[in-house]
Amino acid sequence: MENQSVHGGLNHGPNSKMNNGSDMKNSNFSTLKTIVITTLLWNVYGCGNPKVCMSGIGDDFIIDETLAISLSRNTLIDIGVDVLNMVPVPYDRYYSENLFANNGDPNSGYVLWHKMGESTLFEYSVSIEKQGDKIYCDAQKTK
Repeated sequence: MENQSVHGGLNHGPNSKMNNGSDMKNSNFSTLKTIVITTLLWNVYGCGNPKVCMSGIGDDFIIDETLAISLSRNTLIDIGVDVLNMVPVPYDRYYSENLFANNGDPNSGYVLWHKMGESTLFEYSVSIEKQGDKIYCDAQKTK
């Protein structure tokens, strides 16, 4: 005779067809997937509250690296970061010395910042994007 227990009409014995936690695993995977995607979007797109950091610009205006660094520095100051001890860092320190990463669109990108003398990749990311006659900036602490 098999050792089976029946409780509340459900068979929990060795021959039962319980899901053995597969629903729980699927639920945990979905939750983990949601957390990872949300975290990635937060780090890439920021908190979704960009501020106008420059306005009154023309359609042919191009954000150059000097302007991007200046705008990003001012954005960090606006959120209370002591920029006297911060420096912008190249987005690809192995292949480039560029500080404004624009991914092919000269009016949309980011500048990475970290404390002087530290070996971290970066501590802050400031996104910069031109939309119409305005430039929007958004800074996030990334570590």
